[in-house]
Amino acid sequence: MQLVNNVTKKALIIFALASCFYFYEFLMQVAPGVMVQTLMQDFAINATLIGVMSSCFYYSYTFMQFPGGLLLDYYGARRVLPVAICICSIGVFLFGVASSVQTASIGRFIMGAGAAVAFIGVLHLAVAWFPSRYFALLVGIAEMMGSVGAMFGSMPLIVMCNKFGWRKTIIIFALLGFLLSVIVFLVVKDYPCSVNDKQITDPPKRNHPFNNIKIVFHNLQTWFIGIYSFVIWAPVLAFSALWGMSFLKISCQITSIEAAAAVAFTWLGVAVSSPFLGWISDVFRRRCLFMTIPALIGFLAISYIIFVPNIPLYFLYTLMFLIGLASSGQTISFASIKDNNPRSVLSTANGLNNMIVVSGGILFQPLIGKFLDVTWAGALVDGIRVYDLHSYKLAFLSLPICYLIAFIASAFLIKETKCKSSGF
Repeated sequence: MQLVNNVTKKALIIFALASCFYFYEFLMQVAPGVMVQTLMQDFAINATLIGVMSSCFYYSYTFMQFPGGLLLDYYGARRVLPVAICICSIGVFLFGVASSVQTASIGRFIMGAGAAVAFIGVLHLAVAWFPSRYFALLVGIAEMMGSVGAMFGSMPLIVMCNKFGWRKTIIIFALLGFLLSVIVFLVVKDYPCSVNDKQITDPPKRNHPFNNIKIVFHNLQTWFIGIYSFVIWAPVLAFSALWGMSFLKISCQITSIEAAAAVAFTWLGVAVSSPFLGWISDVFRRRCLFMTIPALIGFLAISYIIFVPNIPLYFLYTLMFLIGLASSGQTISFASIKDNNPRSVLSTANGLNNMIVVSGGILFQPLIGKFLDVTWAGALVDGIRVYDLHSYKLAFLSLPICYLIAFIASAFLIKETKCKSSGF
């Protein structure tokens, strides 16, 4: 099989379109984080139910990662991505028109099911359309697009919700999703054409899905990488995507806009650091080193934020940026997955890894909500539960531990590949 050896304009357009889907799904993924008080008031629910409703996205998103990878390996992105974007947009629309928390939860569930192939779809097309030496950088750029989506899901989304109301804002994004689905269907192709693009002459061999499962599941390194991926990303899903904004307003005595800006700095950190880590990993031909350093940075930053009150705003922004940098270690995890698996099963392996990554939302978002309710002191404002600083600190104790586990996994369990792939 002849491999792609240069970059074309068409490849860049296709990669950009696929990345737009990741931008879109990430924006919708974190949207409840800036609507917590409004949603609690509209649906008359407590923190536990908010956590459960928000995490419904991750139930389907997580469950569909592995099947989504199998579908991409077997049917290709040309067929899978437009359908997935359409399903995601249906979920967004249902969430926007929901009159009860049950309907909103179903909308989040459908949203997550469609969004499941967004990131692995980008990786699938990156493998097909670009030289392998750019893979870690492209993963970083894709992560950057997701982070920009998350940043848009903080302050800009608050502004839109204040101007149009949260329901109209969500419906607008649903319509934009349907438009993106049509564009992707018309433009995206699975592989370069040998006549027009002078690139590869035939696609990789398609294994039976059960063979793909066997190959991926029997690879111990895939599971070690998965452990790292889970714990390096879980603090972002728990803190920045949902509970962090409410905590920072109390801990640092700041306004909602300032807290949203602080959360946005996390996503800015991911956006800046992901392509940089991917690039520097390729330059120095080291994977594990650039997974270990972010874990240590994350441990120090999140510990300081949790246990030190009244942090000056400029320093808080710096610390939140460093949490984003730390979480960017998962960028290298996907490059390591690529190095340790055959090319014919890469979407399946990446789907499994991404499933493990996002399962942190399933566990930590409702778990922290439950901790808050258990330790709630009984305070109410306008009928809404208000949680004190002590409750938040107890609920967040697991987050520094996550970074310590990430350090152990990257330093002692994951094999250093030196960027040499076994996938061809």
